[in-house]
Amino acid sequence: MGLRDWFTPKPSPQEGNSDVDAQVDDTANDSEAFAAVQAAKASEAMSLLNEEDTGPVPDLHITAPYDASDAEIDDLLTEEHEVFTHIDEVEVKDVAAFDDPYLSATIEGDVPEMVVFDDEEKGPSV
Repeated sequence: MGLRDWFTPKPSPQEGNSDVDAQVDDTANDSEAFAAVQAAKASEAMSLLNEEDTGPVPDLHITAPYDASDAEIDDLLTEEHEVFTHIDEVEVKDVAAFDDPYLSATIEGDVPEMVVFDDEEKGPSV
């Protein structure tokens, strides 16, 4: 015990017992609430398990329009199938037939003669 303990008031034994009793009541209420929730969840789970099963779903069999087991290697190697890989490509035989787009191009905002400033605003930076 230190000097500080002499000057601090101590709780009376009756006050300490009331706090303990309140804590015991709270834990009892919490355990009752927990038990009620557990019982509700258990009854819900049992009702789901005890439901009658619906009838089995019949399997739908769809017949294929061809039988893959009848395929031969020669069927796979034939070139009868249309290939769409290069369908959007254009073949150009002679490039000279096209006009050069840069011969008639104009640059907007271009001044046709050289511009000379009388006084230089800024000199070379380096």
